[in-house]
Amino acid sequence: MNISLDNKRLIIAKIRNSKTFSKAPTSSSLLSYLFEETIKGTDLKEKLIEIEFFGESKNAEKSSPRVRVNVYNLRKKIARYYETEGKEDACRLHIEKGQYQLMFSMKKNKESAVKKIKLSLYIPYVVLFVVLLLFALSKIPQKAPAIWNSFVADETKPKLIIGDAFGVMGNTATGAFGWNRDYTINSIEEFYQFCDNNPKLKNELSPANYTYMTGMGAITSQKITSLFDKYNTDFNIHFSSQTSIADLKDGNTIYAGPIKNNNSFIHFFNEANQYYKIKDSKLYFSKHPSIKDTTFNLFTEGLVSEYSIVSKYKGPNNHDQFVFFSDHDIGVCSTVEYFTNTDSLQKFTASYLGNSTYFTAVFMAKGKSRTNTDLKLLLVTTE
Repeated sequence: MNISLDNKRLIIAKIRNSKTFSKAPTSSSLLSYLFEETIKGTDLKEKLIEIEFFGESKNAEKSSPRVRVNVYNLRKKIARYYETEGKEDACRLHIEKGQYQLMFSMKKNKESAVKKIKLSLYIPYVVLFVVLLLFALSKIPQKAPAIWNSFVADETKPKLIIGDAFGVMGNTATGAFGWNRDYTINSIEEFYQFCDNNPKLKNELSPANYTYMTGMGAITSQKITSLFDKYNTDFNIHFSSQTSIADLKDGNTIYAGPIKNNNSFIHFFNEANQYYKIKDSKLYFSKHPSIKDTTFNLFTEGLVSEYSIVSKYKGPNNHDQFVFFSDHDIGVCSTVEYFTNTDSLQKFTASYLGNSTYFTAVFMAKGKSRTNTDLKLLLVTTE
Protein backbone atom coordinates (compact mmCIF):
# COMPACT_ATOMS: atom_id res chain seq x y z
CA MET A 1 0.00 0.00 0.00
CA ASN A 2 1.46 3.42 -1.00
CA ILE A 3 1.75 6.12 1.69
CA SER A 4 1.38 9.70 0.46
CA LEU A 5 4.05 12.33 1.08
CA ASP A 6 1.67 14.33 3.28
CA ASN A 7 1.03 11.29 5.47
CA LYS A 8 4.77 10.66 5.71
CA ARG A 9 5.29 14.23 6.95
CA LEU A 10 2.57 13.73 9.53
CA ILE A 11 4.27 10.54 10.72
CA ILE A 12 7.60 12.33 11.12
CA ALA A 13 5.98 15.25 12.93
CA LYS A 14 4.12 12.95 15.31
CA ILE A 15 7.31 11.07 16.19
CA ARG A 16 9.34 14.21 16.71
CA ASN A 17 6.66 15.67 19.01
CA SER A 18 6.42 12.48 21.07
CA LYS A 19 7.70 12.11 24.64
CA THR A 20 10.30 9.65 23.39
CA PHE A 21 11.94 12.35 21.28
CA SER A 22 11.19 15.34 23.55
CA LYS A 23 14.57 15.15 25.32
CA ALA A 24 16.55 13.98 22.29
CA PRO A 25 17.03 17.07 20.07
CA THR A 26 19.88 15.54 18.10
CA SER A 27 17.86 12.41 17.21
CA SER A 28 14.84 14.56 16.36
CA SER A 29 16.85 16.84 14.06
CA LEU A 30 18.67 13.86 12.48
CA LEU A 31 15.31 12.22 11.78
CA SER A 32 14.06 15.36 10.04
CA TYR A 33 17.27 15.66 7.99
CA LEU A 34 17.23 12.03 6.87
CA PHE A 35 13.57 12.32 5.91
CA GLU A 36 14.06 15.42 3.73
CA GLU A 37 17.07 13.89 1.98
CA THR A 38 15.23 10.59 1.50
CA ILE A 39 12.28 12.22 -0.28
CA LYS A 40 14.74 14.19 -2.44
CA GLY A 41 16.25 10.89 -3.53
CA THR A 42 19.69 11.73 -2.11
CA ASP A 43 22.16 8.87 -2.01
CA LEU A 44 22.86 9.12 1.70
CA LYS A 45 26.37 8.12 2.68
CA GLU A 46 28.11 8.37 6.01
CA LYS A 47 30.61 11.02 4.76
CA LEU A 48 27.76 13.15 3.34
CA ILE A 49 25.91 13.09 6.67
CA GLU A 50 29.10 14.03 8.52
CA ILE A 51 29.59 17.07 6.32
CA GLU A 52 26.01 18.27 5.84
CA PHE A 53 24.43 17.45 9.21
CA PHE A 54 27.35 17.47 11.64
CA GLY A 55 29.38 20.17 9.80
CA GLU A 56 32.55 18.13 9.45
CA SER A 57 35.20 19.61 7.17
CA LYS A 58 35.43 18.09 3.71
CA ASN A 59 39.19 17.84 4.18
CA ALA A 60 39.05 15.90 7.44
CA GLU A 61 41.37 12.94 7.14
CA LYS A 62 40.07 10.75 9.95
CA SER A 63 36.69 9.05 9.83
CA SER A 64 34.45 9.74 12.85
CA PRO A 65 32.04 7.18 14.32
CA ARG A 66 29.65 9.99 15.17
CA VAL A 67 27.25 9.25 12.26
CA ARG A 68 26.99 5.54 13.03
CA VAL A 69 26.49 6.16 16.76
CA ASN A 70 23.76 8.76 16.27
CA VAL A 71 21.91 6.75 13.66
CA TYR A 72 22.10 3.72 15.98
CA ASN A 73 20.58 5.81 18.79
CA LEU A 74 17.89 7.07 16.37
CA ARG A 75 16.91 3.50 15.48
CA LYS A 76 16.58 2.64 19.19
CA LYS A 77 14.39 5.66 19.87
CA ILE A 78 12.14 4.84 16.90
CA ALA A 79 11.80 1.28 18.19
CA ARG A 80 11.00 2.56 21.70
CA TYR A 81 8.40 4.94 20.29
CA TYR A 82 6.55 2.09 18.54
CA GLU A 83 6.73 0.00 21.70
CA THR A 84 5.02 2.72 23.74
CA GLU A 85 3.28 5.77 22.32
CA GLY A 86 3.09 4.58 18.73
CA LYS A 87 2.12 0.94 19.28
CA GLU A 88 -1.32 1.57 17.69
CA ASP A 89 0.07 3.50 14.69
CA ALA A 90 -0.98 1.94 11.40
CA CYS A 91 1.97 3.42 9.46
CA ARG A 92 5.54 2.66 10.53
CA LEU A 93 8.97 3.96 9.58
CA HIS A 94 12.31 2.28 10.02
CA ILE A 95 15.95 2.59 9.00
CA GLU A 96 17.52 -0.60 7.71
CA LYS A 97 20.84 -1.59 9.27
CA GLY A 98 23.72 -0.27 7.19
CA GLN A 99 21.37 2.19 5.44
CA TYR A 100 20.37 5.80 6.15
CA GLN A 101 17.24 6.26 4.00
CA LEU A 102 13.91 6.16 5.83
CA MET A 103 11.51 3.37 4.93
CA PHE A 104 7.75 3.49 5.46
CA SER A 105 5.34 0.57 5.69
CA MET A 106 1.92 -0.41 7.02
CA LYS A 107 1.73 -2.24 10.31
CA LYS A 108 0.99 -5.99 9.97
CA ASN A 109 -2.15 -6.94 11.85
CA LYS A 110 -0.85 -9.79 13.98
CA GLU A 111 -4.27 -10.57 15.37
CA SER A 112 -5.72 -10.87 11.87
CA ALA A 113 -2.81 -13.03 10.78
CA VAL A 114 -3.32 -15.29 13.79
CA LYS A 115 -7.01 -15.57 12.97
CA LYS A 116 -6.20 -16.47 9.37
CA ILE A 117 -3.76 -19.12 10.57
CA LYS A 118 -6.32 -20.52 12.97
CA LEU A 119 -9.01 -20.46 10.30
CA SER A 120 -6.77 -22.32 7.88
CA LEU A 121 -6.35 -25.03 10.49
CA TYR A 122 -10.11 -25.52 10.63
CA ILE A 123 -10.67 -25.60 6.86
CA PRO A 124 -9.97 -29.38 6.46
CA TYR A 125 -12.39 -30.12 9.30
CA VAL A 126 -15.05 -27.88 7.80
CA VAL A 127 -14.65 -29.61 4.42
CA LEU A 128 -14.84 -33.02 6.10
CA PHE A 129 -17.97 -31.98 7.99
CA VAL A 130 -19.66 -30.79 4.78
CA VAL A 131 -18.76 -34.05 2.99
CA LEU A 132 -20.11 -36.15 5.87
CA LEU A 133 -23.26 -34.04 6.03
CA LEU A 134 -23.91 -34.44 2.29
CA PHE A 135 -23.27 -38.18 2.59
CA ALA A 136 -25.71 -38.44 5.51
CA LEU A 137 -28.34 -36.45 3.61
CA SER A 138 -27.92 -38.70 0.59
CA LYS A 139 -28.73 -41.69 2.80
CA ILE A 140 -31.95 -40.20 4.07
CA PRO A 141 -34.73 -41.87 2.10
CA GLN A 142 -36.53 -39.52 -0.24
CA LYS A 143 -40.27 -39.21 -0.09
CA ALA A 144 -41.71 -41.70 -2.52
CA PRO A 145 -44.48 -40.79 -5.02
CA ALA A 146 -47.94 -41.41 -3.60
CA ILE A 147 -48.59 -44.20 -6.12
CA TRP A 148 -45.61 -46.20 -4.84
CA ASN A 149 -45.55 -45.14 -1.20
CA SER A 150 -47.27 -48.22 0.25
CA PHE A 151 -44.75 -50.47 -1.55
CA VAL A 152 -41.63 -48.46 -0.75
CA ALA A 153 -42.65 -48.08 2.92
CA ASP A 154 -43.43 -51.79 3.29
CA GLU A 155 -41.02 -53.10 5.94
CA THR A 156 -41.87 -56.72 5.09
CA LYS A 157 -40.64 -56.19 1.50
CA PRO A 158 -43.23 -56.33 -1.28
CA LYS A 159 -43.09 -59.06 -3.91
CA LEU A 160 -42.47 -58.43 -7.59
CA ILE A 161 -44.14 -61.25 -9.51
CA ILE A 162 -42.76 -61.72 -13.02
CA GLY A 163 -45.19 -63.33 -15.44
CA ASP A 164 -43.49 -66.40 -16.89
CA ALA A 165 -44.63 -69.42 -18.92
CA PHE A 166 -44.93 -72.91 -17.47
CA GLY A 167 -43.13 -75.48 -19.60
CA VAL A 168 -43.79 -79.13 -20.44
CA MET A 169 -41.15 -81.58 -21.62
CA GLY A 170 -42.27 -83.79 -24.52
CA ASN A 171 -42.13 -84.21 -28.25
CA THR A 172 -41.73 -80.90 -30.10
CA ALA A 173 -43.26 -79.89 -33.44
CA THR A 174 -40.13 -81.13 -35.22
CA GLY A 175 -40.32 -84.58 -33.61
CA ALA A 176 -37.51 -83.97 -31.15
CA PHE A 177 -37.85 -84.12 -27.38
CA GLY A 178 -37.77 -80.73 -25.66
CA TRP A 179 -39.51 -77.83 -23.96
CA ASN A 180 -43.11 -77.08 -24.98
CA ARG A 181 -45.56 -74.30 -24.16
CA ASP A 182 -49.31 -74.90 -23.87
CA TYR A 183 -51.29 -71.84 -22.71
CA THR A 184 -53.90 -74.11 -21.09
CA ILE A 185 -51.24 -75.38 -18.67
CA ASN A 186 -49.88 -72.66 -16.41
CA SER A 187 -48.93 -74.47 -13.21
CA ILE A 188 -47.91 -77.86 -11.87
CA GLU A 189 -51.49 -78.42 -10.68
CA GLU A 190 -52.86 -77.76 -14.16
CA PHE A 191 -50.22 -80.09 -15.62
CA TYR A 192 -51.32 -83.04 -13.49
CA GLN A 193 -54.97 -82.21 -14.16
CA PHE A 194 -54.18 -82.35 -17.89
CA CYS A 195 -52.48 -85.75 -17.45
CA ASP A 196 -55.49 -87.07 -15.54
CA ASN A 197 -57.74 -85.96 -18.37
CA ASN A 198 -55.37 -87.42 -21.01
CA PRO A 199 -54.01 -90.67 -19.54
CA LYS A 200 -52.52 -91.74 -22.89
CA LEU A 201 -50.09 -88.78 -22.71
CA LYS A 202 -49.22 -89.26 -19.05
CA ASN A 203 -46.06 -91.25 -19.76
CA GLU A 204 -44.99 -89.03 -22.65
CA LEU A 205 -44.96 -85.69 -20.77
CA SER A 206 -43.26 -84.31 -17.69
CA PRO A 207 -43.02 -80.87 -16.05
CA ALA A 208 -40.05 -78.84 -17.27
CA ASN A 209 -37.36 -77.88 -14.78
CA TYR A 210 -37.40 -74.31 -15.99
CA THR A 211 -39.93 -71.75 -17.19
CA TYR A 212 -39.91 -69.17 -19.97
CA MET A 213 -39.81 -65.41 -19.56
CA THR A 214 -39.61 -62.71 -22.23
CA GLY A 215 -37.58 -59.50 -22.10
CA MET A 216 -40.34 -57.70 -20.22
CA GLY A 217 -39.24 -59.54 -17.05
CA ALA A 218 -35.68 -58.25 -17.19
CA ILE A 219 -36.74 -54.67 -18.05
CA THR A 220 -39.38 -54.60 -15.31
CA SER A 221 -36.90 -55.85 -12.71
CA GLN A 222 -34.34 -53.23 -13.73
CA LYS A 223 -36.80 -50.31 -13.73
CA ILE A 224 -38.39 -51.16 -10.39
CA THR A 225 -35.00 -51.84 -8.81
CA SER A 226 -33.85 -48.40 -9.94
CA LEU A 227 -36.99 -46.83 -8.46
CA PHE A 228 -36.71 -48.59 -5.10
CA ASP A 229 -32.99 -47.76 -4.85
CA LYS A 230 -33.88 -44.05 -4.79
CA TYR A 231 -35.69 -44.65 -1.51
CA ASN A 232 -33.18 -47.09 0.02
CA THR A 233 -35.61 -49.98 0.04
CA ASP A 234 -35.90 -53.45 -1.50
CA PHE A 235 -38.32 -56.10 -2.73
CA ASN A 236 -38.39 -59.85 -3.43
CA ILE A 237 -38.75 -61.33 -6.92
CA HIS A 238 -40.87 -64.39 -7.73
CA PHE A 239 -42.21 -66.07 -10.89
CA SER A 240 -45.95 -66.36 -11.38
CA SER A 241 -45.79 -70.07 -12.25
CA GLN A 242 -44.18 -70.75 -8.87
CA THR A 243 -46.43 -68.45 -6.82
CA SER A 244 -49.51 -69.68 -4.99
CA ILE A 245 -52.70 -67.84 -4.08
CA ALA A 246 -51.53 -67.87 -0.46
CA ASP A 247 -48.36 -66.00 -1.49
CA LEU A 248 -50.43 -63.28 -3.14
CA LYS A 249 -52.49 -62.79 0.02
CA ASP A 250 -49.38 -62.20 2.11
CA GLY A 251 -48.16 -58.60 1.73
CA ASN A 252 -48.12 -56.02 -1.05
CA THR A 253 -47.46 -57.40 -4.53
CA ILE A 254 -46.55 -56.12 -8.00
CA TYR A 255 -47.25 -58.11 -11.15
CA ALA A 256 -45.73 -57.48 -14.57
CA GLY A 257 -46.45 -59.87 -17.39
CA PRO A 258 -48.99 -61.36 -19.80
CA ILE A 259 -52.60 -62.29 -19.17
CA LYS A 260 -52.51 -65.30 -21.48
CA ASN A 261 -50.75 -67.30 -18.76
CA ASN A 262 -54.04 -67.09 -16.79
CA ASN A 263 -52.24 -65.69 -13.73
CA SER A 264 -54.04 -65.29 -10.40
CA PHE A 265 -53.87 -61.50 -10.53
CA ILE A 266 -56.61 -61.50 -13.18
CA HIS A 267 -59.02 -62.85 -10.56
CA PHE A 268 -58.04 -60.22 -7.98
CA PHE A 269 -58.18 -57.46 -10.61
CA ASN A 270 -61.72 -58.46 -11.57
CA GLU A 271 -62.81 -58.57 -7.94
CA ALA A 272 -61.35 -55.17 -7.07
CA ASN A 273 -62.55 -53.22 -10.14
CA GLN A 274 -66.26 -52.57 -10.43
CA TYR A 275 -66.07 -51.24 -14.01
CA TYR A 276 -63.49 -53.64 -15.51
CA LYS A 277 -63.45 -57.36 -16.20
CA ILE A 278 -60.84 -59.43 -18.02
CA LYS A 279 -62.23 -62.55 -19.67
CA ASP A 280 -61.26 -64.58 -22.72
CA SER A 281 -58.44 -62.22 -23.72
CA LYS A 282 -60.77 -59.22 -23.64
CA LEU A 283 -61.12 -56.27 -21.29
CA TYR A 284 -64.73 -55.26 -20.69
CA PHE A 285 -65.42 -51.76 -19.39
CA SER A 286 -69.04 -51.12 -18.39
CA LYS A 287 -71.55 -49.53 -15.98
CA HIS A 288 -69.53 -46.37 -15.46
CA PRO A 289 -71.80 -43.36 -14.70
CA SER A 290 -70.17 -41.02 -17.24
CA ILE A 291 -68.06 -43.10 -19.65
CA LYS A 292 -69.63 -45.33 -22.29
CA ASP A 293 -69.11 -49.08 -22.30
CA THR A 294 -66.06 -50.27 -24.23
CA THR A 295 -64.46 -53.60 -25.05
CA PHE A 296 -60.74 -53.96 -25.71
CA ASN A 297 -59.42 -57.00 -27.54
CA LEU A 298 -56.21 -57.84 -25.65
CA PHE A 299 -55.14 -60.62 -28.01
CA THR A 300 -52.80 -59.20 -30.66
CA GLU A 301 -49.61 -60.24 -32.34
CA GLY A 302 -47.87 -57.61 -30.24
CA LEU A 303 -45.19 -56.76 -32.76
CA VAL A 304 -46.49 -53.30 -33.67
CA SER A 305 -49.07 -52.29 -31.06
CA GLU A 306 -51.07 -53.69 -28.17
CA TYR A 307 -53.24 -52.66 -25.24
CA SER A 308 -51.72 -52.48 -21.80
CA ILE A 309 -53.58 -52.31 -18.49
CA VAL A 310 -52.11 -50.71 -15.36
CA SER A 311 -54.05 -50.92 -12.14
CA LYS A 312 -53.44 -50.31 -8.46
CA TYR A 313 -56.15 -51.62 -6.17
CA LYS A 314 -56.81 -52.99 -2.71
CA GLY A 315 -56.13 -56.71 -2.83
CA PRO A 316 -56.58 -59.60 -0.39
CA ASN A 317 -56.18 -58.95 3.36
CA ASN A 318 -56.18 -55.21 2.78
CA HIS A 319 -52.82 -55.33 0.93
CA ASP A 320 -52.07 -53.29 -2.18
CA GLN A 321 -51.61 -54.86 -5.60
CA PHE A 322 -50.06 -53.04 -8.56
CA VAL A 323 -50.41 -54.84 -11.91
CA PHE A 324 -49.00 -54.26 -15.39
CA PHE A 325 -50.85 -56.43 -17.93
CA SER A 326 -50.18 -57.02 -21.63
CA ASP A 327 -49.60 -60.11 -23.68
CA HIS A 328 -46.30 -59.01 -25.19
CA ASP A 329 -43.21 -56.96 -24.28
CA ILE A 330 -44.29 -53.62 -25.76
CA GLY A 331 -47.16 -52.95 -23.37
CA VAL A 332 -45.56 -53.97 -20.07
CA CYS A 333 -42.18 -52.43 -20.84
CA SER A 334 -43.61 -49.06 -21.87
CA THR A 335 -46.02 -48.77 -18.93
CA VAL A 336 -43.46 -49.88 -16.33
CA GLU A 337 -41.07 -47.29 -17.70
CA TYR A 338 -43.84 -44.66 -17.55
CA PHE A 339 -44.75 -45.41 -13.93
CA THR A 340 -41.15 -45.51 -12.68
CA ASN A 341 -40.18 -42.22 -14.32
CA THR A 342 -40.40 -39.26 -11.91
CA ASP A 343 -41.59 -36.75 -14.52
CA SER A 344 -44.33 -38.90 -16.05
CA LEU A 345 -45.44 -40.02 -12.58
CA GLN A 346 -45.89 -36.42 -11.45
CA LYS A 347 -47.78 -35.56 -14.62
CA PHE A 348 -50.09 -38.58 -14.33
CA THR A 349 -50.78 -37.93 -10.64
CA ALA A 350 -51.51 -34.25 -11.16
CA SER A 351 -53.68 -34.80 -14.23
CA TYR A 352 -55.74 -37.86 -13.23
CA LEU A 353 -55.38 -38.97 -9.62
CA GLY A 354 -55.81 -35.91 -7.45
CA ASN A 355 -56.22 -37.29 -3.93
CA SER A 356 -57.02 -40.81 -5.14
CA THR A 357 -54.70 -43.70 -4.35
CA TYR A 358 -56.20 -46.43 -6.52
CA PHE A 359 -56.77 -46.33 -10.26
CA THR A 360 -57.00 -48.34 -13.47
CA ALA A 361 -55.64 -47.07 -16.78
CA VAL A 362 -55.72 -48.51 -20.31
CA PHE A 363 -52.94 -47.60 -22.73
CA MET A 364 -52.19 -48.22 -26.38
CA ALA A 365 -48.52 -49.06 -26.71
CA LYS A 366 -46.88 -48.88 -30.10
CA GLY A 367 -43.47 -50.09 -31.13
CA LYS A 368 -41.37 -52.16 -33.42
CA SER A 369 -39.91 -55.60 -32.92
CA ARG A 370 -41.31 -55.75 -29.39
CA THR A 371 -39.66 -52.43 -28.45
CA ASN A 372 -41.95 -49.59 -27.33
CA THR A 373 -41.79 -46.30 -29.21
CA ASP A 374 -45.04 -44.60 -28.18
CA LEU A 375 -47.55 -44.77 -25.36
CA LYS A 376 -51.05 -43.27 -25.43
CA LEU A 377 -53.47 -43.17 -22.51
CA LEU A 378 -56.97 -44.24 -23.64
CA LEU A 379 -58.92 -44.53 -20.43
CA VAL A 380 -58.37 -43.90 -16.71
CA THR A 381 -60.65 -44.19 -13.71
CA THR A 382 -59.94 -43.72 -10.01
CA GLU A 383 -61.31 -45.29 -6.83
